[in-house]
Amino acid sequence: KNIDDIINAFKGDNCTALNGIPKWFIVQACRGKEFNYEVQVQHDAGDGDMDDVERQSERPISIPACADFYISYATAPGYYSYRNINLGSWFINDLCDVIRDYSDKEDVNTMMTRVNRRVALGRVVSSEYGYRRQMPCHVNMLTSALYLSTSRRSAV
Repeated sequence: KNIDDIINAFKGDNCTALNGIPKWFIVQACRGKEFNYEVQVQHDAGDGDMDDVERQSERPISIPACADFYISYATAPGYYSYRNINLGSWFINDLCDVIRDYSDKEDVNTMMTRVNRRVALGRVVSSEYGYRRQMPCHVNMLTSALYLSTSRRSAV
C-alpha cells in the first residue's frame, strides 16, 4: 500500500467516527530519486505578518471528506530524504526537538515551519556535483489550528 491508501482509510466518508477530528500523518521516506541541490538566496525574507482570515458561519452543515488532515513529509515530492547512519533521520530528529521545545506554545503548522527551517538550513550533503539539501513538505487541510498541548488548547 502507499500513503494515499492509508490516508483514504481515515477520510470522513470511510471513517465517520473521526469526522471533525484532526488527523496528523508523519511520513519519513524518500519520495523520488532526485537530489535537492542548494541554491543561493540574496536575503532572508523573514517572518512577515500573516493576515488571519477566517470564514465564519453560524452552523456548519458539512465538511469535505478530506478535511482535518495534516500530512508531514520528510521531503518534497520527487526527492531523497536523508539520514545520518548513527543519529537517524534529519527530519525526525528535528521534528522531535521542535515538539519537545515548542508544543506547549505553538500550533503544529508553526512548529513544522521551524522543522522546515532546521532541516533545510541545518545540514548538507557534499557531492562532486554540489551540495545537496532536504526540504520537508506539508499538506495542511486543517479547519482550525492544531495544538498538542492540552493547556494551550483550553486557552484557544
